[in-house]
Amino acid sequence: MSLQGPRRFQKQSTAQVWGRAALLYLPLLALSMVATRFQLVAPLALTSGIQPVTSAFLIAEQNLTHAYTTLAEDRDLSRRYYELRRQNDVLRQTNELLQREVARLRQVTQITATQAPSVVGIGQVTAVDPSPLLSRLTINKGAAQGLRLRMPVTVPAGLVGQVVEVSSGSAVVLSLVDPESRVGVTLARNKGGRGLAFGTPPDRMKAQFSLGVDVKVGDELVTSSLGGVFPVGIKVGTVERVLPLGPNDVNRVVIVRPAVDVNVVEDVTVLGGL
Repeated sequence: MSLQGPRRFQKQSTAQVWGRAALLYLPLLALSMVATRFQLVAPLALTSGIQPVTSAFLIAEQNLTHAYTTLAEDRDLSRRYYELRRQNDVLRQTNELLQREVARLRQVTQITATQAPSVVGIGQVTAVDPSPLLSRLTINKGAAQGLRLRMPVTVPAGLVGQVVEVSSGSAVVLSLVDPESRVGVTLARNKGGRGLAFGTPPDRMKAQFSLGVDVKVGDELVTSSLGGVFPVGIKVGTVERVLPLGPNDVNRVVIVRPAVDVNVVEDVTVLGGL
């Protein structure tokens, strides 16, 4: 009797639990079927409350998309800008080289037409003697380009000097204001009155004429045939001052300002020797 009572009580409890579960499940099943069959529209108050949040998220999404697109475009524009800038630098350098080459060709043409037809080539000044007592230039042309000793060196403005040292790929030019420089000169206005000009550092020359030569301040001096080194008629300089004569002077001495400032010369033209 003691065993049957608990078993009967256990069976009754289990049946009660399942019954209660069925009572709870069936209404939920019916409610889900009705909700699935008939779609309910959210209340207006609910949609009105959600709409600003939805709009904010949409605007934020659009802003993020626009920002990303703008950033990508800016990066692309930056790359294009730096590429165009690099190409512009290359074109500018090429243009500068072409302009310099055109200037050299014009220089050769002008010198050929006005000074001498025998042009050997154009050299670029690569070094200047640092000594204040000397005035010599080094150019990037030498024996390999046909240069020889005593060849005249000039620019369109006038005479620069002559070649005094030659190596395979370079040469040293003795300018007119160097103390070792000597050049025969004459007056351009009457093609007469031969004289001799020699360098007077740092930037002038002295020229000697016979007493019978009427040389005046402002007279232009050009090369003469004296010495047989330079073609005749190349501008040398301008008389800046006529020194007073002493009682024992046999020559008239004048101070000459060179036609060419060798301190600013970049390209020079080398002429064939006479």
